This record gives sequence, structure tokens and C-alpha cells, in this order.
Amino acid sequence: MRWVDETGRHEGYLAAVLADGSEPGPVADGRTTWWLYNGADGPRAVGVRGACECGWRGAETHPIDFGDDEATEGVEQRTGPYADWEYHVDQAEGMVPRDVEQLLAALEKRIGQLSERQSVTALRVVARVEKAVPGYGIGAVRAARANLVSWEAIGKALGCSRQAAHERFARHLSD
Repeated sequence: MRWVDETGRHEGYLAAVLADGSEPGPVADGRTTWWLYNGADGPRAVGVRGACECGWRGAETHPIDFGDDEATEGVEQRTGPYADWEYHVDQAEGMVPRDVEQLLAALEKRIGQLSERQSVTALRVVARVEKAVPGYGIGAVRAARANLVSWEAIGKALGCSRQAAHERFARHLSD
């Protein structure tokens, strides 16, 4: 499976890793898909690593489960080679850092757990998050403007137009 980031500049995939740490060359028909290196028609991979068409290779080798592609790739759990590739993209493109994504995922999971048995407590947590978020936005926009970031770039980062970002935040700033 291939993964493409939101910019379209990074296409990630799994690279097979041999026992000596190298990546095997293409098989007879030119393909390099990791699961082809099962030892049946050539070398057997001992692991996989995240890789990107931009030339990046993950440093960590992850185990292969030839019977479970999803577990090997780590996409569903956002772990393993996929998480390594996502981190590479975050660093290369300045996207949401991995630790923040993990914090948000943990918060979402915890609110879900609370919802099952302590629904009123879950609602209090949601209210607290909703109350805090506008302040985070104002602080981030204030810092961006202090760093001479344009309203167009701010709008793009927030997923809205330059005008919408300006209308939402300019009154909170002392430009």
C-alpha cells in the first residue's frame, strides 16, 4: 500500500529489509513490494521500514507479519513504519507534530471511555476543551502575526480563507 500526504509531495510505502539491514533490489518483473520478499522466489525480508519517494528511509526496522498486512504497515493503529513516515512528513512539511497527534488521540479515547460510564464527566471534559480552544487559537495567531506570517498563510493553516481568518482573529490582536 502507498500513503500520500495532504500536500501530494510525499508518497510513502514499506521498504523490505534484509538480514544485513539492506533493502533488496526489484524482483524479476521490477516490483519491490515488501510482501514479495517472503523467501519463496528470492531473498526473505526480516523486517520493513517506512520509506518515501522523496528518498527518506526510516531508521527503525519493524517486524513483518506476512499473514497480516495491516499489522505490518501500522496504518490503522498509526504505529510502526506508517507512524515513522507520518513523522517524516510532519517534519518535512511542518504539519501537526506527532506528539500533538498522540495527545489528541489519547484525549479522544479518554473522552470515549468516560462517555460509557461517566457521561456527565465526559461532558464536563468536552466543555473544558471547548472553552480552552479559542484561547489557543488567539495565542497561535498572535504569535504567527508577530512572526510576520500573512493572513493568507494563517487562513490556509486554519483551513479557511484569508478573510475568514482575519475576521475571526484580528479583533483580538493589537497589530
